[in-house]
Amino acid sequence: MTPKWRQFEKMIARIEHTIAPSGAVVASHDRIPDNVTGELREVDVSIRYKVGTCPVLITIECRDRTSVADVRWIEQLAEKRRSIGASITVAVSSSGFTEPAIKKAAALGIQVRILTDATADDFVQWLKFQNVQLDVSEWALAELALELYDAPADAELLPAFQESFRQHGPLAPIFISNSDGKRHNIENILIEWRKRNGTFFPTDLPSDGTKVRRNLHQPLGRGCFHVETTKGSYDLRVIHIGLSLSRTRSQIPVARFAEYADSGSVLVQTAEWNLQENIKLSLHRDLTSGETKVRLTSDEA
Repeated sequence: MTPKWRQFEKMIARIEHTIAPSGAVVASHDRIPDNVTGELREVDVSIRYKVGTCPVLITIECRDRTSVADVRWIEQLAEKRRSIGASITVAVSSSGFTEPAIKKAAALGIQVRILTDATADDFVQWLKFQNVQLDVSEWALAELALELYDAPADAELLPAFQESFRQHGPLAPIFISNSDGKRHNIENILIEWRKRNGTFFPTDLPSDGTKVRRNLHQPLGRGCFHVETTKGSYDLRVIHIGLSLSRTRSQIPVARFAEYADSGSVLVQTAEWNLQENIKLSLHRDLTSGETKVRLTSDEA
């Protein structure tokens, strides 16, 4: 499970990435060389951008603690900013800053931000819903049959390919391209099938998780792909794929409301939903521009 302090850093990265201008590169956890020692210094979030021909580096340091951030931390960040050559450093606290820390930050060129939880009432003017509907369509390989050109009836895949198929299923590289020798799997075939025919999920597929069987047939001309069998190599004529399809529908409640502020006012309001174990949907409203942006991210990033 991701530690709470790391979740805090990642949320800051999501907010900054969404609000950053097009072309900015945002990294959650980065290592930047020290200009004096050459050693790599860790920063919680980095933003790299180019203004004209000039590169700009912004670093963000985060503290998710119950204690208020003090002058000492600001001084440490100012020294670190000089050492790594950052154009701007932003200090983010979940508990705010002491008044001396805010004054010191202004004097040393450190931007301060505060990320705090909010309530639905704080978002009522622009967020008209709290739940999102999540439809998840899933497929599983139920059956695979191959027709080969000119192969004898007792030809079987080589044992090594059969074992690969047992271990990796649709990702097993059992098909070989005649043109370049590259290996392909069933998932590759399904991707090409969808390009030609559209989704293989029927529109009337139940949304209660009921499994429905569908059979797909992919004909191939001579010279496209071959497989290696106990009787030799033979070109594929038709790939028959049996799929088990299902769809589930659920209502996902909002996981968190938060406000991202400087020392004087709220800059960004954020609402987030945990769609799946590591997938988040975020809405970020920039209160300066009034623009709301949507972001879908993997929590592992």
